[in-house]
Amino acid sequence: MSLLGTNMEMDLVSRKPRRRTICLVLLGTGLVCLGLGFIIGWFSRGSTIHNLETKEESMMMTDSFQRIMNDLNKDNIRSNLKYYTSKQRLAGTENVKEMVKYIAQQWRDHGLDKVEVTPYDILMSYPNTTMPNRVEIVVSGGSPIFTAALEEKALDADGNQSDIIPPYNSFAPAGVAEGDLVYVNYGRIEDFMLLTNMSIDVTNKIVIARYGKIFRGDKVLNAQRFNASGVILYSDPADVNTNGASDTYPQSWWMPDTGVQRGTVGSDGDLLTPFYPAREYAYRLAMDKISLNVKIPSQPIGYGDALHFLSDLSGPSAPNDWIGGLNIRYKIGPGFTNTNRKVKLTVNNYLKVVTVENVIGIITGKVEPDRYVLLGNHHDAWVFGAIDPLSGTATLTEITRVMGKMKQSDIRPRRTIVFCTWGGEEVGLIGSTEWVEEYMKVLYERAVAYLNVDWAVESINNLLAGASPLLQDPLYQAAKIVPNPNLTSPYLTLYDIWNKKNPGDGTGEPSVYYSLGSGSDMATFYQRAGVPSIDMYYTFDHKQWNILYYPLYHSAYETFHMFTTFIDPSFNYTLAMARLWGVLAWKLADETLLSYDVRRYPKAISDFIVTLKGQFGSLWQANNVNIGALESASTNFTLAAKNFYDRLQSVDKNDPLAVRMMNDKMMQLERVFIDPEGLPGRPIYKHVMFAPSKFDSYKDNSFPGIVDTMFEIQNNNASSWDLLKQQVYVATYTIQSAANSLDPIGL
Repeated sequence: MSLLGTNMEMDLVSRKPRRRTICLVLLGTGLVCLGLGFIIGWFSRGSTIHNLETKEESMMMTDSFQRIMNDLNKDNIRSNLKYYTSKQRLAGTENVKEMVKYIAQQWRDHGLDKVEVTPYDILMSYPNTTMPNRVEIVVSGGSPIFTAALEEKALDADGNQSDIIPPYNSFAPAGVAEGDLVYVNYGRIEDFMLLTNMSIDVTNKIVIARYGKIFRGDKVLNAQRFNASGVILYSDPADVNTNGASDTYPQSWWMPDTGVQRGTVGSDGDLLTPFYPAREYAYRLAMDKISLNVKIPSQPIGYGDALHFLSDLSGPSAPNDWIGGLNIRYKIGPGFTNTNRKVKLTVNNYLKVVTVENVIGIITGKVEPDRYVLLGNHHDAWVFGAIDPLSGTATLTEITRVMGKMKQSDIRPRRTIVFCTWGGEEVGLIGSTEWVEEYMKVLYERAVAYLNVDWAVESINNLLAGASPLLQDPLYQAAKIVPNPNLTSPYLTLYDIWNKKNPGDGTGEPSVYYSLGSGSDMATFYQRAGVPSIDMYYTFDHKQWNILYYPLYHSAYETFHMFTTFIDPSFNYTLAMARLWGVLAWKLADETLLSYDVRRYPKAISDFIVTLKGQFGSLWQANNVNIGALESASTNFTLAAKNFYDRLQSVDKNDPLAVRMMNDKMMQLERVFIDPEGLPGRPIYKHVMFAPSKFDSYKDNSFPGIVDTMFEIQNNNASSWDLLKQQVYVATYTIQSAANSLDPIGL
């Protein structure tokens, strides 16, 4: 996922992307005996900044790291996961309320200084179980001749429960659409543009799109832009079952034809209280005043049912790269070969105000209690959520146990550590968004970093991480401390095996992508509060399987049995993620000088400018777009970062004011890139350097205001050159401001 494309987009392989070891004793007594020397040796290979620590401080931190790694227990993680996945955990339901109480009590029992449950009354979307959503083939007169399954067939004992909510797309509006069907591949903007070039009009037609490549909500928005009346979504075998019909769950992790991916198609945060927290005192919009971005109905189905809709389409054959894994001849339509048959889509979803709850736990810092390192994960799932998100929740709870035990032994970090498990993430990042909105003013001034693990493990091939450039070095340093969870590998540390399996392009370091997208709870921290953020998890080999996420994603088959049979039976990799998460958090919370290397940021910006010029340089020159000032600001930022780095080497660590001043400059650098006006037409996204693509919320653009405007100019014949010039100006001003912020005075 370190995937900076030539179109300036970071291709997030998963929304949680979507938004990911073993006990040291199992490594053998030889590794244990190496102990502190091993860790110190590896740690010293990190950024030069870390060498500013005194020997005594380094030893103290190493002792803490050793304790974190030794005390984290994979059996506890397994036990947590078994309980958390014992019921469906859809946001706003009684099962989630019960689990929130359970987690809060666990954290209190672990000895944290403070644990509180923060409730928010928000607008939710649910399917009407008495009037189920239906996807049908009908004949003239409206009589159905085929109806897609209304629920998923239970395939293991864990999933054989009666209160499972049927598949639906949350915030898909209620409505009925009937008409001819058109196959639109993945429903990307380029797929619809190709149909336009083929003179195929989807106006007032129902489109069927396969899941994958982009956020499902953007598929629906794209259909809406081209005037379709409704959307059917399905998971094609090419994306969820590459091994054939005989090798699917419960025999393997591949999706069976009865599996259905649920998911939201709405926007982020509570719709009744945009930009402000949905607390009991909130002013709420009237229901007729809320802004629903999606106006047309949509519904997901399994590929076994999709076969009936796709196999009889008329019209031209689909292009080669539109052909999926069904044993049919893929055609586009519109309509069936039997012209008397139509598709009828009936959606009866309804909106309801419910309460979602976060659990917030705190270990107060001993020196700088007003500086926060936050660890976050969400606890709501579409059904059982064994991977997404509860492998992460089970891991986070185990970290609270170990750090709570350290606190009880009077081992506290320098700064405050905040543990967060969010409610309502799946339906629009609601719990984290409302909490950030409530504490925005404080977080903007005091948050050091937000470390997100949406799920811990979806497969055990390699580590995938996205990060602010500021957090790249701390992440590497933490990974050099954690042992490789694969006992048989010659690569000793997590860093080593990560660098082997997912190397950066010519950097000599593991691949890290900078753009974090909006697929998980880091989005509001990063995009609106400007908090340096990370999202990380263990994943599969994306070169081996060209799929967006694990095959059973958001289905009813994501059970404890599935996780313990096909994902991480040993829990060694889940433990590795716990160690990495815990060590990184403690490092950032306890080191005197933050180990951010500010030089990473201007290097990234300089590289992106080169890419922009390669893409658009001649076109910009022809239209009098002058980026000379942008390049000059980038040069100034590079020099300012180097000078700051050099000054940092001689900081007197016994001078608390000098330490606080330098740390604050590093911590606040991310905030410089937050524009209060937000991006054009998208005020919720405020990060000038990295923000989700206008056409795929799972992806980020670098220089999003510039890149999205150029897309409109090139593909929609938009007369947006003045807007483009303004966005170049905004980027120039922001980068120069970043340079100024690192200056000793700044004026």
